[in-house]
Amino acid sequence: MAVRPTQSSIFNLVSRGLQSNLTKLAHAQERVSSGKEILRPSDDAVGTARALSMRRRLGLLNRFRDSVDSGRPILETTTSALEEASGILSEARALVVQSMSGSMNPTDREAMGLQIELILEKLVDVANTKIGDRFVFSGTKTDQEPFNLTSTGGEATVEYLGNDSVQRISVGFGTDLAVNVPGSEVFGASAVSEVTLSGLTGASLGATANQGTGYSDVLFRHDATTGTPGSGLALVSTGQFDTILNDHVLQVNGAESKIRLGNGEFVPMPVAGDSNYTNFAVYDSDGSELHVDFTAYTGADSSAVMHGEGSVAMPRGAYTALTFTETDMELVGQDGTVLHMDATGVTRSGNELASFTGATSIFDVLAGVAADLRNTSGLPAKDVVDRLSLRFGELEANFNRSLRALGTLGARTERLISSGSRLETVSLNVEGQLSQVEDVDITKVILEMNRTEQTLQLAQATGSRLIQHTLLDFLG
Repeated sequence: MAVRPTQSSIFNLVSRGLQSNLTKLAHAQERVSSGKEILRPSDDAVGTARALSMRRRLGLLNRFRDSVDSGRPILETTTSALEEASGILSEARALVVQSMSGSMNPTDREAMGLQIELILEKLVDVANTKIGDRFVFSGTKTDQEPFNLTSTGGEATVEYLGNDSVQRISVGFGTDLAVNVPGSEVFGASAVSEVTLSGLTGASLGATANQGTGYSDVLFRHDATTGTPGSGLALVSTGQFDTILNDHVLQVNGAESKIRLGNGEFVPMPVAGDSNYTNFAVYDSDGSELHVDFTAYTGADSSAVMHGEGSVAMPRGAYTALTFTETDMELVGQDGTVLHMDATGVTRSGNELASFTGATSIFDVLAGVAADLRNTSGLPAKDVVDRLSLRFGELEANFNRSLRALGTLGARTERLISSGSRLETVSLNVEGQLSQVEDVDITKVILEMNRTEQTLQLAQATGSRLIQHTLLDFLG
């Protein structure tokens, strides 16, 4: 029996074909007009995920580039201000040198004192430089004028109102850069007024005065552990891994299966089969540790004094054995740092940090120079020159500090520029990779569109012939 297609089925077939080809043509035209291979997630799920990841990375890179763009004016303004400050200090140095000449009379020195006062005011103005409404030498208190100049009893006093923090910007993934120098670091104190220790090892300062600048490490080393642990316990590798110094009591509570070192807490002991059974670390309250082997543990109670022998040195210096009885032990570093230590309270090894805190700022120096030159106390010329000589040393130190700050800012500026260039390169690379995922091959998609259009036209022509049949064509 012959199967004859109905007019309805032919119409549906032609309609579906036209709709399919029309959809393909519309999609091709959309890709050509947008220039994008992926117009919606359903076009390419994997490609969409890659594109989203790249766009997130581009967003981060753009934020880093914005940070670089915002940080550069701050660095340039700060550098310009420091260059001006260095010029001002050079002028002050020349005046101080001139004022120390024996040919100068009191009137000339008083006139120079007035010049120094003007230089001080000018330096304060430079130190209060700002970009927009942000002060560049205030640390992170950028809305606060960093230096306040007042006069008490005819002598100028400058107070620092900012903080010591550094403004940092992100210039890469996990990388940041400081874009300012706090005023306390550039114009602040330089003479040592106090030495403090971090307190890691239990050491303290001796009675004799110390000298140095900035920070210095004091290296306390554990050399050996002496004494016999009770309850059958043994030292691990003769104390190779220990950090105790001086005497520490090791207590074993067999009934409760607990152990403790010194003033530390009682902790459960390991049992046979534990990974640390032959090398168990017990900690004192100061953080020092003792390593013991439980292989021959008898289960009995015991209390034993363990002694940590050690030595101390400054960085790159020779170690000196500790006796734990010296109250004023002198240590000399290769950089000229001299520290006097009280070793009686040392309990553990480690690097003890010594901090030298300063007290003389460049403003105090200039104010003192001006006061000396005015000589309102009527000091003899020789005494005035001697005082100026002391001030001059501090002036030199502060001038050198400003030069170091300039060098630091120059290095940061160079790094900022190189970071910007690197971010630009990385952004271009990511954009290229994103283009490979998202953008179309325009030649290929135009050819595809033309083929689709021709197919549609052919389908239309064929369909028009198919649906032109009438009822007479099927009679006969």
